[in-house]
Amino acid sequence: MDQQLSIKQISADRLDDLEPLWKALHRHHVSVAGHLEQLAPSLSPEASWQNRRAKYATWLASSDAFALAVEADDELVGYAMARVKEQQPGSWERGARTGVLESLSVRADQRGSGIGTRLFEAVRAEFVDRGAREFELAVIATNADAIRFYTRQGLLPYVTTLVGHS
Repeated sequence: MDQQLSIKQISADRLDDLEPLWKALHRHHVSVAGHLEQLAPSLSPEASWQNRRAKYATWLASSDAFALAVEADDELVGYAMARVKEQQPGSWERGARTGVLESLSVRADQRGSGIGTRLFEAVRAEFVDRGAREFELAVIATNADAIRFYTRQGLLPYVTTLVGHS
């Protein structure tokens, strides 16, 4: 790839720049998780973005959260939103501080070019800098491409979450 890539932290005043990438990720989630429509109808991309944007703003108001943007030739092509949380040990000693990768999105035409891997590595490095010994993320169970990607990054399956009506 001949692109000039840069990965840098962004602040809450740039959240609106992430909207197209979140909406694309949302559409992808809906496409790989059709089985969830029997539980509840999916949100529109606009409603999903408004909900996600509010979460991002809340997280970024804390010093335990960060957003990284990837630009290729001065154009936004990916981002990650992450935070560090305090946690008590459960069945395994995982450390008091755990990194949580909340979102990682790479523009569809840039996938497979190594941008996602570089972005993931930057998130991992930031977690280390913030004292998080381990990290976690959630992946839709039927998102085979994402599961393959994160498995290649060395992550292991940990918990399966099942959902239903009460």
